[in-house]
Parts: sequence; structure tokens; C-alpha cells
Amino acid sequence: MPIRPTAAHVDIEALQHNLAVARALAGPGVAVLAAVKGDAYGHGAVRCARALEAADWFGVALVEEGAQLRDAGVQTPILCLGGVGRYGAEEVVRRGLVPVLYDEGDAERLDLAAQAAGVRLAVHLKVDTGMGRLGVPLSHFGRFLDRFARFGSLEVAGFMTHYATADAPPDSAGGAFTREQGRRYAEALATLRARGYGPRLCHTVNSGGLVQYKSLHYDMVRPGILLYGAAPCAGTPPLRPVLTVSTQVLVVRDLPARASVSYNRSFVTKRPSRVATLPVGYADGYPRCLGNVAEVLIGGRRCPVVGVVCMDLCMVDVTEVPQTVEAGDEAVLLGVQGDERVTVEEIAGWAKTIPYEILCGFSERVPRL
Repeated sequence: MPIRPTAAHVDIEALQHNLAVARALAGPGVAVLAAVKGDAYGHGAVRCARALEAADWFGVALVEEGAQLRDAGVQTPILCLGGVGRYGAEEVVRRGLVPVLYDEGDAERLDLAAQAAGVRLAVHLKVDTGMGRLGVPLSHFGRFLDRFARFGSLEVAGFMTHYATADAPPDSAGGAFTREQGRRYAEALATLRARGYGPRLCHTVNSGGLVQYKSLHYDMVRPGILLYGAAPCAGTPPLRPVLTVSTQVLVVRDLPARASVSYNRSFVTKRPSRVATLPVGYADGYPRCLGNVAEVLIGGRRCPVVGVVCMDLCMVDVTEVPQTVEAGDEAVLLGVQGDERVTVEEIAGWAKTIPYEILCGFSERVPRL
């Protein structure tokens, strides 16, 4: 039985609803890879993968993440989006994972591991069309294929790239760059096919591209943030938020005017105030920078976070809540209470970051229920 009341509640039905939205956006005949990397964006990878069993593929960043899913009995194809690194080749072969390949050294290690296991290993080649992160540079792609030809135990089953600005409006400079990346990808795909390779799965789009660039869907799409209820861009169909983070009031203090709250005295009461202390802080993934800018829900009302968020605690001004707030009352940091809602987009705005970072940031000491 949990002792501490701070918890993250994951709505499985909402997750499945959002997968259905992604599939409808993808259209008939297009496979859907559900991104469950980063512990399913902080929602719990194993439980989310089981809930998303209708997906055609799962996408992870690390070989270790793929192994975790296999250990949990997940049999759906798993793509290791970050590659395999210097030490992951044997594990990829042993676990039946599919690696993304963009490095000749990785190719050599994977080829040797496949030979040792007596298998032909499916890989997805990745070309860098403008992200500047991972992928074979487009200018080197032909030479890479020349060298790749010697790896006889590797099969090019997929071909991919990643867009840097797919969430930007199509009529913006970011939209123009996405279309240019799409043109470069098509050029690289033509080169690949001219060398005799026929990848079964060509895929380029994440959540933003899924919504805004139907012409770039190819054979598979890779939604991530959309599955977890955050709209990647304007025009996203209605989604259902998946995560609620809540706790309970630990104690309530009656403070006089001119009383300071938390470290550095960044908040000083201007009137007699009631201040509730909540057992959640930046060690739980509630960012320190939310002090004096964020709001939480208590008694169905928005209440401001006051003072600096501490490692394990934060303080909330509940003076305006009509009913008396007491220890044990529910406080919602992310989600719905009564007629009010605090969204992940709001929290990200207060923290001057993006919803991805907020969702991924809730730490392991916040149980996922």
C-alpha cells in the first residue's frame, strides 16, 4: 500500500482512443509505430505497450528499452530508433529487435552478430535530410551504400528520416524546410532503389508530420506525443489527455501579512493568507521554476504556487478557496478537478519548455497507477 499520496494516474482508455486517432490520420494501408521511448514519455512503457497492442510497431530509443518490453512478453516488432552503439549488437539479435542503422561501425558489429547467430538481420537505414542529429549525411549516402554492400547478413527492410520542423505550420518557413527534407528523402530513396534495395517500410513523419503532411506518410507513421494527449500542432483532431498527476495537502498554515514562503523569500504575503504545503517537488519532476507562476487545483479552484518549489515540497495559496482546505484534501497538479483543468501545455508554458519535457520529467518515485 502506498504511503505517500503523490501519484501519476494513466488513463488507458484515453491512450487507446488517441491511437485510434493516429490510425485514422494515417489512413488505410499505413502502419502505425507507437513511440514508447523514454518510458512511454513518462507514462510507463510496459503498461502502455500492452494497452497499445493494436499498434503495428513500437519505437524505443535504447536497446535496453526494447529488452524491457521483450522481458515483459511484448512480441510486437520493436524498432531501436537510436541505433545500437558499440555494445548493443548481440542483444539486438538475441532479443529479436530491429535496429536503425546510420553508422558503418554499427553495421559491421551487427553483421558479425547476425553471422554468429546464423540469422539474416532486418535493419532500417536512416538518412539525415536536415535534422543534423543521426542518419547518414545525404552527401555521403552513395558512398555509404557502396561500403554497406559487403555486409551480407544485413537486410534493408526499412528506410527513414526525421523532420526538424514538422510541427511548424505548412505555410511557414518551417513548413518549407519540412517539404525540402521530404524532397531530399525522396532523392535518397531513389538512390537506394537504384542500388537494388527495396525497403518494405519507408517512414518519415512524427506526430506533427502525421497531422500536417499526408503526402509524406509513406508506408508507416511514428506518432509519439499525440498518443499521450498533447496536440503537436494546430489542426490536430481532439485528443484525450492520458496523464493526471495528483497529491494530497500535507498541512495548511495561516500566515500573517508580510510573511515569507520558501527559500530566498521570493514570495511574501501581502495579506493574511492560508498556504497549503504539498508533498511534491522537483525531485518528483515538478520543475523548480514553477514557483510563483504555476497553478494547481484544490477544491475545484485554481490556486497559485507560491515561493520556490523545493526538492520534495511546494506551497500553494488557498486563501481564495471558499471551503476550508485541510490536510488530506486532493490537489491536482496536472489534470481535471471539478470544472477546472490544468493542461500539460500550460505547465510547459509556465516552465518555458515543451510538453514532452514535462511528461518525461516525472520521476520514478511518482508511481504510475
